[in-house]
Amino acid sequence: NGLLHEEIFVAQPKGFENPQYPDYVYKLKKALYGLKQAPRAWYERLTQYLIQNGYTRGGADKTLFVKKTTKHITVAQV
Repeated sequence: NGLLHEEIFVAQPKGFENPQYPDYVYKLKKALYGLKQAPRAWYERLTQYLIQNGYTRGGADKTLFVKKTTKHITVAQV
């Protein structure tokens, strides 16, 4: 699950409602699968990892990552 850069609130899941606070909601710390923000959070987290490990992001295609060494070129398309 990816980290979020915005505040996301969700309703209490059925079967897990707190009877003392039925109108309370949960603030998410990480993206959940099924949310429209999940793919973006996942992409940003993967991007950070690739860049920290020597990959550069493509100029025209932001989903293309390239890592060059003296012997190899590694290409990752996300």
